[in-house]
Amino acid sequence: MPYLHAAITETLRLYPAVAVDSKICFSDDTLPDGFSVRKGDMVSYLPYAMRRMKLIWGDDTEEYKPERWLDENGEFRRESPFKFTAFQAGSQICPGKEFSYRQMKIFSVVLLRCFEFKLSDEKKPVNYRPMLNLEIDGSLHVRTFHRHGN
Repeated sequence: MPYLHAAITETLRLYPAVAVDSKICFSDDTLPDGFSVRKGDMVSYLPYAMRRMKLIWGDDTEEYKPERWLDENGEFRRESPFKFTAFQAGSQICPGKEFSYRQMKIFSVVLLRCFEFKLSDEKKPVNYRPMLNLEIDGSLHVRTFHRHGN
């Protein structure tokens, strides 16, 4: 199911659960761009903004495109965890990453097999509030329909 894996990854790219992330420096260090940080400094980055940067993702960065994660044979193509930071990187990488993907795939298959989902008002824009966690601004009204034959 490489396409499902790609679709979930593309969703996490555009709509990260953690929109703003911060780290505390345990020792003096120099960031890749040459900026010096000192022990105790807090360094924050914005995954929400990073995943929309043309410099990182190309001109189609705003487009939901699961195919960007597939190679020419249709197999899932991993990106550096320092580019796609949904599960952190290096020594901080999430030990539950594979379990999380497995859970998302199981729930996706079960829900999409049984139901069809539609926005109640497809013309109403969905806006987000990138706080610590990415939140929908207001509410999201969705209608569900049973799929026939299930």
